[in-house]
Amino acid sequence: MSVPELVDDFRDRMRTTDTLSGAQKLMILVLSMTLYGVGDIVANIVPDLQAGPVEIGVSYFSFIAVVLAALLNPLWVALGAPLGELVFSDMLLGDFGGFSEVEGWLETALAIYIAGCLVRNPRSVRQLFWAPIVMVLVDKVTGGIIDIAKVAVGIDPEALEENDGLFSAFLVAEGIDLTLTIVISGILFGALPAMWLAPRLYGKIEPIMGLRPRDPAHPPRMRGPWGTSIWAVGGLAFVAAAAVALVAAWEETAGRDGISTFAAFDPDYVDRFGDAYLWIAASVALVLGFGVFFLIRALRARTAKAVDTSSEAAPSPAAPSEAATEPTDTTSTGTDA
Repeated sequence: MSVPELVDDFRDRMRTTDTLSGAQKLMILVLSMTLYGVGDIVANIVPDLQAGPVEIGVSYFSFIAVVLAALLNPLWVALGAPLGELVFSDMLLGDFGGFSEVEGWLETALAIYIAGCLVRNPRSVRQLFWAPIVMVLVDKVTGGIIDIAKVAVGIDPEALEENDGLFSAFLVAEGIDLTLTIVISGILFGALPAMWLAPRLYGKIEPIMGLRPRDPAHPPRMRGPWGTSIWAVGGLAFVAAAAVALVAAWEETAGRDGISTFAAFDPDYVDRFGDAYLWIAASVALVLGFGVFFLIRALRARTAKAVDTSSEAAPSPAAPSEAATEPTDTTSTGTDA
């Protein structure tokens, strides 16, 4: 790439980069955590169906993450949504696996970011249809490859036992699970709601946080930090997720508690208090999440008001005072004399 092309690329990157304040980033993060975390709790409430050996259920509501990433900054939505699943869903329900949860967080964050960047125009039905499907594909394919690797190296014998010890049967089960997740979470609870919601929310959520709606002419660019390639970032995230998953599977097979179970929290409140606790957890998550969101919004508004007040109170250097002009008149009169 020539020097003029590098300069043009830098200017374009500076022009298209969303400049967000710390409060705006935090509001997007908290909103994504709350809505996606509550959605994950509701997904646990939806009963699963059993069709022979196949279990049909809702993995997650992908439309929540896709709509937020299509309207707001996809990076902060991608960081917040899977974090909300860990904080507002797993921890509140008493089913937090500890450090091993980093694998799922990395896979979901990468999937949401890519899906959000694919939506250049939040009013485009075609883009909104494909974004949740791409999200499910990235999430499930990366997780499936890691699951296959665990079975292939022999550190996940339970997966083979569930498929009569046949590796081919395990691969078929992974393929069926991927297909069902695309249909249920990617289309039924992904593409269809996103196609209806995003155009109607476009231009309505952003002003609440002091943001401008996404400009289709300057959409977010699918790049990593400091302009690095998204493929490099995605590859690094996949390697990190695979390392965490392989270590966790090895420690479980060896029957030892190591780094993968660090900070694990597993009292399982649903078994102790019944399914009604799911609704209690969802209500608590909503109250906490939106409480923090509106608190940040109020603090941001107060800070902006204080800045405006101080700028208005500052003296204006526009017109000189009469006292300053009198010496000038006196001097000119003496010169004429």
